Amino acid sequence: MRYGVVTTSNRVPAPGPVRSLGRIGLWGAPGSGKTTYLAALQIAVNRAQDRNLMIFGVDDSSTDFLVENTAMLTRERRFPAATVLQQQLSWVLQLQTEVPVRRPLRRTVMTPVPLELNIDLLDAPGRQFDSVPSLTEDGGQPQPGSGGALGFDDDDDDEDGGDGAGSVGTEDSLMDSMAGCDGLLLLFDPIREWQRGDAYNYFQGTLLRIAQRRMAERTRPGSKLPHYVAVCVTKFDEPDVYRRARINGYRSFATDDPAMFPRVREEDAERFFAELCREAARGDADLVRNALHRYFEPDRVRFFVTSAIGFYLGKRSTRFQEQDFQNAVQEPSGEFRIRGPIHPINVVEPLVWLGQSLAAR
Repeated sequence: MRYGVVTTSNRVPAPGPVRSLGRIGLWGAPGSGKTTYLAALQIAVNRAQDRNLMIFGVDDSSTDFLVENTAMLTRERRFPAATVLQQQLSWVLQLQTEVPVRRPLRRTVMTPVPLELNIDLLDAPGRQFDSVPSLTEDGGQPQPGSGGALGFDDDDDDEDGGDGAGSVGTEDSLMDSMAGCDGLLLLFDPIREWQRGDAYNYFQGTLLRIAQRRMAERTRPGSKLPHYVAVCVTKFDEPDVYRRARINGYRSFATDDPAMFPRVREEDAERFFAELCREAARGDADLVRNALHRYFEPDRVRFFVTSAIGFYLGKRSTRFQEQDFQNAVQEPSGEFRIRGPIHPINVVEPLVWLGQSLAAR
């Protein structure tokens, strides 16, 4: 296919497709929803209004991950199994971005071009991000799986998950991989923070280890870490999180969304994150926000409020219903199930932003 821009004076060829090689690290405490987030990617792409979006695996294991976990969410209405071992996933996210093109008469205009972002992502159990192993109630060393995350998509803690024995790589290899990434997806679970207050514990050790590995490479004193960071506040569909957005004026509705699903605008997401941190009776989650601005360039950090499964939409409903929106319900057995179709909110958008940022760089 040929791309070109015709002017009255001459023909100026438009730029060709852009291919960006990007390594993206997934970062978050146990139970923050990392595996469910990844499992919802294919669904989010197919529900996106942007018809230029496409995602596909570059190897069998990455394709199998999408196939199996997408089927689990859509057909079986169940959440993915726990992440017990480190796993390397490689996908290509195809989208469209805009680049500046010089026109005659010294005019510069933004021109759309195809972009392919190669995503090499390491998914690791959340316990590997722990700064200091927690102690058991009797003061001894923790037993395997004693972390026990809260929530219905507990994607990391596993009662017999053990200490990661037999996993591919070690905590050192994980930190080497995170430090070498171009972009980072940081998942923050407000439900866990309100109940456990340990978000900063799973954040600060990883941050310092990344800094240890990358700051020694600096060529300019005073420079910050080079990563782009997409901070995802997860579980927007949870009643307590949604209620706070509604009561405090952060809830909005996209005019181009026929189902009128609620969301928090990107320009409000960081303030909403800060408010959720303030409402936590325990923990130091506000230090996460402070450290992000201290260690990374301000224009390389962006906040998103996300939900992997979205809000419930009944078979006879075409629009969001305020009186019946919870899509995950708990069975008498204690297991959570998904009631209806998956409508991810701000799942693919953080990756699109990372991809466009890396391409522009």
